[in-house]
Amino acid sequence: MSKTSLGGLLLTLGLVMLTLFWFVVSLPSGLDFIAIFTLGVVPAVVGAAMLWTGLRGSGKSDPDQERLASLKDQIVWRALAQDARITAAEAAAHSGLPEMEVELALMSLVADGRATAEPGDGAIVYRIESAI
Repeated sequence: MSKTSLGGLLLTLGLVMLTLFWFVVSLPSGLDFIAIFTLGVVPAVVGAAMLWTGLRGSGKSDPDQERLASLKDQIVWRALAQDARITAAEAAAHSGLPEMEVELALMSLVADGRATAEPGDGAIVYRIESAI
């Protein structure tokens, strides 16, 4: 169960219990206050906080994923400019990034179906047919 759904469940439970104890159940004054607070207010506040943090954090993007996507796009366009063939060393030299990071981006392109890997002259050559 995700944090957001658990928060929504707690919020709903707290509001139902608040309504129940406020309008339906009649307890002695001390127990009524304790029941409303522990079974109504606390779950409602905790649920609202969990729901708020879950929804607020859902719009955040991962900078590493954005960087990988940008690198993949650079590699694709560079490869298309070079007869649709590129090696990790060529892409690393062009982008100024470490070869391992570029290799990861190229393998990700292969996994996405946007490139194919072929054996070359001592290195793997990646063939990219289109920019999409």
